Amino acid sequence: MDFRVLGPLEVSKEDRPVDLGGPTQRALLAVLLLHAGEVVSVDRLIDQLWGDEPPATAVKTLQAHVSRLRRALNGAENGRLETRGHGYVLHVRPGELDAERFRDLLEDARRRLAEGDPDRAAETLTEALALWRGPALAGLGRNTFARSEIARLDELRLAAIEERIEADLARGRHAALIPELEGLVAQHPLRERLRGQLMLALYRAERQAEALSVYQDGRRALAEDLGLEPSQGLRKLERQILQQDPALAPPRTARRNAIAVRRPTLPIRAVAAGLALVALAAVAVVFLVGDGDDDTGAALERAGAHLLDPHTGAVQAAIPLGSAPAQIAIGEGAVWTLDADDRTISRIDPRDRGNVRTFSTASTPTDVAAGAGAVWVGNASRSSRFASFPTSVSRLEPESGVVDATVRLPGGESGPYFHGGGLSQPRIAVSSDAVWAVNPDRTVSRIDPRTNRRVARIDGVSAQSVAAGAEGVWVGEPSPAYPHGTPHGIARIDPRTNRVVRRVDIGAESLTAVAVGAGSVWVADPLGGSVWRVNPVPEPVWRQIPLELGVRGVAFGAGRLWVTNEIAGTVHAIDPRTNRARAVARLAAPQNVAVGAGGVWLTALGEPSANETLPARTCRDVFFRGAGSPRLLVVSDLPLQGDARALVTPMVDGIRFVFERRGFRAGRHTVGYSSCDDSTAQAGGTDVSRCFANAKLYARTPAVVGVIGALHSFCSELQIPIAGQAPDGPLAMISPSNTVTGLTRPYRGMPPGELERLYPTGQRNFVRIAAADHLAPVALVQAAKQLRRPRVFVLWDRDDPGMAAFADDMRAAARKLGLAVVGAAGWDPAARDFARLAGRVAAARPEAVLMAGAAPPATPALLRDLRAHLGRRPALITSDGFADFERLRESGRAAQGMYVGNYGIPNSELPPAGRRLLAAARRPEDDPDFSFTYGAQAAEILLDAIARSDGTRASVTRALRRTRVEDGILGDIRFDRYGDPVEAPVTIYRVTRGGPVVDRVVQVSRVSGR
Repeated sequence: MDFRVLGPLEVSKEDRPVDLGGPTQRALLAVLLLHAGEVVSVDRLIDQLWGDEPPATAVKTLQAHVSRLRRALNGAENGRLETRGHGYVLHVRPGELDAERFRDLLEDARRRLAEGDPDRAAETLTEALALWRGPALAGLGRNTFARSEIARLDELRLAAIEERIEADLARGRHAALIPELEGLVAQHPLRERLRGQLMLALYRAERQAEALSVYQDGRRALAEDLGLEPSQGLRKLERQILQQDPALAPPRTARRNAIAVRRPTLPIRAVAAGLALVALAAVAVVFLVGDGDDDTGAALERAGAHLLDPHTGAVQAAIPLGSAPAQIAIGEGAVWTLDADDRTISRIDPRDRGNVRTFSTASTPTDVAAGAGAVWVGNASRSSRFASFPTSVSRLEPESGVVDATVRLPGGESGPYFHGGGLSQPRIAVSSDAVWAVNPDRTVSRIDPRTNRRVARIDGVSAQSVAAGAEGVWVGEPSPAYPHGTPHGIARIDPRTNRVVRRVDIGAESLTAVAVGAGSVWVADPLGGSVWRVNPVPEPVWRQIPLELGVRGVAFGAGRLWVTNEIAGTVHAIDPRTNRARAVARLAAPQNVAVGAGGVWLTALGEPSANETLPARTCRDVFFRGAGSPRLLVVSDLPLQGDARALVTPMVDGIRFVFERRGFRAGRHTVGYSSCDDSTAQAGGTDVSRCFANAKLYARTPAVVGVIGALHSFCSELQIPIAGQAPDGPLAMISPSNTVTGLTRPYRGMPPGELERLYPTGQRNFVRIAAADHLAPVALVQAAKQLRRPRVFVLWDRDDPGMAAFADDMRAAARKLGLAVVGAAGWDPAARDFARLAGRVAAARPEAVLMAGAAPPATPALLRDLRAHLGRRPALITSDGFADFERLRESGRAAQGMYVGNYGIPNSELPPAGRRLLAAARRPEDDPDFSFTYGAQAAEILLDAIARSDGTRASVTRALRRTRVEDGILGDIRFDRYGDPVEAPVTIYRVTRGGPVVDRVVQVSRVSGR
């Protein structure tokens, strides 16, 4: 039997997976595995599984789980899970646990390395690290009992990586190690062994100045975070580099035919970034260009397409294109690129690379693919409701670019609602006899290229991207068991039947692209920092290939898989025979990749501006009225395209109004303002790529001392750590709208080290004025109390772990505020009928039902069933997941009278200072949109902080965090130690036949709820 904890918890018997049951049963097995061979008492198991609030039937429930687990594990062999007294013991034989095998291999490799055999040591360590399929005990990190073991295993894994790097340095592979080490040092800035290894690799690659810069960066980090100086070993290494000690020379056995990594001509600045939604763990921000003859080096700094040698990865050509080249395709005699900003398609002649023709398709393109005699372009809806999903596909004649036909896609009325593209993904693929397109509702359409007609719709999928090749047609999708997006998997469509015939749940944390080749399916997992390889036949076998955070595009060709990493700025090639990855090129923000037409082609965004001006393609002209130029700049980072524009435009107006009212001064400093765009036309709103690029731009522009934004929390998660490590920083950020708890403070189930990755220097640089999500549960409970509904029933989306915590907070707040919780339950977001659930709620006779989570697709059925069983008297009070009031209209009378909570204070409820601002700006008080006042308040707070500062970034950040506003536009504001408002308003809207109306505003604080 094989027990696996180095990744998702799995057990297999004779190479067949064992069904481990639901989350509680899996957690039970994890506890027993962590204490294999030991008797674990019933009391301890109950405490580990349910914490402080076990169910009344905990003992019987535990016995039932043990019984089912025993049947699953025993099979033909008895005695695996044995009852001993008042407890249980799990028997695991030597070699059956992957963590044990990993430790044995690590020790063996260390012995070989000590004996002077780095080749065998490297092979052994590679074998050991290949046992890892993802984070240890993935999915169980929320359980307290698992955290210490996860931390211990993660430390062992990192130690193994260090040993493997040591072996590779001894083998002379210093050049190939540099990209990996840069990413590791960014993730672990205080780990001196990794820093020393990077210094040595850089020195051996004849990059002495950069090696010394890495030492100085480490010295500053140690001093600022721990008040320590570097160790003697690191100080000695610095002296050896300064003296060019011959002892540091690479070994003579270094392989001369190793793939070369181009030496950058610009300095490296490594930083870390966290993404929680959404949640990136850590990133290396690099400002790199390759060597090149003539104009190639300069072209590499600009956005465009790049051609790599398929054997070495060396950059052969760089073709400047537009401002945001994104997708790329090869076929029909040309290379085709899509510009996410300019809404254009470019055709590159691969034989005469200077022959580039750019044209518009009279729509917003979302995708481009080539084959079957044409070029196929996805077209976005005129509304950005469907994010980057195409609502139609146009067929273009390859030579002229003329649109021959346009095919409408179904699902345009029921697609997912989301402002912004997040992680943009390929939605169109071409096989020999079909075009496959992901519909707005995430089903898939098959188009016949001979007739230009849609001939089939493949249901039963939730596709995010699609790929086609000799291995078949595959889509990437969230696992059906995890409808909120993790873990991800793949599904195969049979072209003969147009049905899904196979699914493989691979446990990826995210997914941007799928590729097929070498008999396998390859999946890019940017949040997991890896590529997953799946061999689907005869039985699915998959392997996780660790790379770096930010993997984006994948394509198979020239015998290898090619992988782009936008964040790390690298291109990797993976050999399918060995599953080993090599960094073969470094570019500025590479996007997507395609193979053919004489090489490997990819798109890249290029470098942000290195001078003191903000580029017009990203930021509007500086708003300033005065003599000369302003000494300092404030920028806003908001989506100026897509549906969110209606919300953002008044926010920008509010910021501009405050700057003009203040005479563009903050104390003794003159300050200008520039409105910058973090959206693209392709995404239909905020785009992850633009968030990342903008943060680097602001950090590199010395005059910028403050950022207002971002609008969306997932964008701020990328930008906070970059701004936090800006030169002379940290660079201050204030958001008018972010609410995700993990941006500032810990929450139950937060992965270890997440806040450290957001704030890698240990200094906080982010505050917000919106009521964050940790206050929202308290607000709903306060509303119930003010409505005099003391008996409450708590409902939540049972498939969203975050909402389970939200529901727990509501119950805790209710007890604190003197309300009786008469029941609690989770709804099934995939259900179409809720009568049974509604009957259970009604049986508890509540006076209010508190609901947490995103409104399910069958919201009308949920509300109608609740009303049918409860009647009109009990109040339905919901979180902002139900705030799409247009969709609530579909529920008709069942939605009328329900309450919806959302952060913010409407104009009609503003305090005197806010009403005076509206009068001065000549804006109506009866306008329910509060974005003007929130933009204005953020601007006032930031200008006041600049006025109290000495004009440096670090000083502005310190002043911002000490903000105290009395009688301000939004009332009194004070930030706690996390950067959240101590108290903030939440508006409770009441749904009426004519739409939502403001029912009340509750001022909520953490202490009032718990």
